[in-house]
Amino acid sequence: MNQADLKDLIDNEVKRVKIQNHANYGAWHAVLKPSARQIIDFILEEDLTPEYIMFAQDASEEEQEEYRFLIIIAGGNPDLAVMPALTNFVLADILLEIREFGNKPD
Repeated sequence: MNQADLKDLIDNEVKRVKIQNHANYGAWHAVLKPSARQIIDFILEEDLTPEYIMFAQDASEEEQEEYRFLIIIAGGNPDLAVMPALTNFVLADILLEIREFGNKPD
């Protein structure tokens, strides 16, 4: 494993903790639509897989328009070698979305 992969793996775990411990997480998670919730529950446990890229691609247009992380995943490279980096990027986007939750106009 190269140093970039190791850094991504460590950073992914740190981001998972920050996401789950954020004050907005519970309320944000409660309003997620089904496909988005399934992906969140998965990515908070382990790194993305090519199967989850296909799952995101199959999510409804409504969900893809509402959740930027679904579009990022759906456009991801399914090469297993880049899954830690893709996961890292998606977790960063999710953390940003959680931080902004409640501050968006209706």
